[in-house]
Amino acid sequence: FVDLLSVTMYSVQCASRRFFVLCLATLIIAQIAFSKPDGAPIAACEDMTPDHFVKPQSSVCPFTSKLAREEMWSNGTVEVTLEHDGDEFKGFFMMAFDGTGSDSSPIGTFSSDLKGKGKAIDCRKDGTKNAVTHKDKSLKNSVVATWTPPEDFDGTVVFKATFVKSLDEYWVKQSSPTLIVKRAVVSDGVKEDSTTTKKPTVSTTKKPAVQKSDDVSDDSTSTRT
Repeated sequence: FVDLLSVTMYSVQCASRRFFVLCLATLIIAQIAFSKPDGAPIAACEDMTPDHFVKPQSSVCPFTSKLAREEMWSNGTVEVTLEHDGDEFKGFFMMAFDGTGSDSSPIGTFSSDLKGKGKAIDCRKDGTKNAVTHKDKSLKNSVVATWTPPEDFDGTVVFKATFVKSLDEYWVKQSSPTLIVKRAVVSDGVKEDSTTTKKPTVSTTKKPAVQKSDDVSDDSTSTRT
């Protein structure tokens, strides 16, 4: 009986050790995944959720997506700023979507220039840069991304962003204010956009002629012949 009890206790200890090792390995793998300097992988494009083995935060996200303007033409660009007044984040992942929800695929393209704080990637696998993510785990309090809508798009757009503050603190698919995009109209061969300005009107009124004086002035003392 004593031998059986000893074997049972030993088995329990071994199981506890295996469980501890498994938990430790899971945490290490999660930390490695979080610490990857190259940002969100293509696999994250589907649900925009990092593999941190913990659930996303359900509290109000302290970070926001701020639009430089509320309306734009389809052949223009708009800046989207990911920021917080006093807090910082390590990772981010953002895409633009049709505001009607009719298409779950990202639309438009992002500029690759994020001032060294991120990079643009292709989530549609069609050769376009339709998402942006971080490129390292440094702390960030503001990231500015420049987005261009599809050329003939007409409708509303919502940007969705995932913010990562730490391994166990992240917020998924946080929506921006709605952006209204108007299809650029061709007028006289030129597409109108938000930067188009009318040429100043040139006055066609002629200036009054300046009366020239005669070479010889009238002399009241002249005598008639």
